[in-house]
Amino acid sequence: MITQQNLDSIHKTFNFTVDKYRLSGPENMRTSHFGLFRSDTLDCVGVAVKQQYQPHTVEDIVTLVDSASSAFEGEATVECYWKDGHHITVAPSKEHRIQIYGREDNIFPRLVIKAGYNGTAFSSCLGFYRDACKNLAMLRSVSDTCVKIRHTHSLHAHLEDLNATFQGLAAKWDGTVDSIQRMESTRTDLRQFIESVYPADSVAPRGSQSRANNRTDAIISRLRREQRETGRATTMLDNVSVWEAFNAVQGYVQHDSSRRGNPTSFDRAIMAFDSPAVIKAESLAMQLAS
Repeated sequence: MITQQNLDSIHKTFNFTVDKYRLSGPENMRTSHFGLFRSDTLDCVGVAVKQQYQPHTVEDIVTLVDSASSAFEGEATVECYWKDGHHITVAPSKEHRIQIYGREDNIFPRLVIKAGYNGTAFSSCLGFYRDACKNLAMLRSVSDTCVKIRHTHSLHAHLEDLNATFQGLAAKWDGTVDSIQRMESTRTDLRQFIESVYPADSVAPRGSQSRANNRTDAIISRLRREQRETGRATTMLDNVSVWEAFNAVQGYVQHDSSRRGNPTSFDRAIMAFDSPAVIKAESLAMQLAS
């Protein structure tokens, strides 16, 4: 059940409604399209929709978070973000942390809920948060860790089905941990790993090799920093764990890669979910660890 603290956080962050208004053409020409606008700033949200579309409400978000919170034992921690729609992460209590290496390198599950205003279903994915580097990532290779949730006018009436959906997602955590532990026990050459993720282009423009070298140096520096902070042994670059190699690339994409518009840390994490480099790094990591 959702706690009062989490309920207050939701209403404080999302203290506005999203309202639907008919869009007009030149000289107030009537159209069949409707726009969605924030009640506080009047900013346009999402995409144009049809008359029958009903924007979801903050109470729908409360229902989703209430259901997601039930997937974990104890009180869940909720963080809320707005990015052209509602984005929420739901994490379990500290007792759910899984120790990967030493005291400082732990991971624990996070459910990431996306409720945008683009006419599509809500979605939720089971990811992991790594203490050592503040990486928020997901493993696509673990089956059924992302689900679509139907956008309906009576979301609360489907609470029992929602509970089953989120509990099913949380049950995939053991598969995520197994995959990570296989990566942790497998060794690789970091430079070769990076070159496989970012293959060289024989006809690349001038200066690209320098940028590629800087990127490789930044990824290596990130790995060395994490080794020091987690108490890991400083190994040769040709003998690092696949888990370290994957996190070095994912962490670089999430935290260090150049992004337009000064995105927030959460924006960066969401962008990294769909990064071709991160997807390729995971595929390579799972292939090596299989």
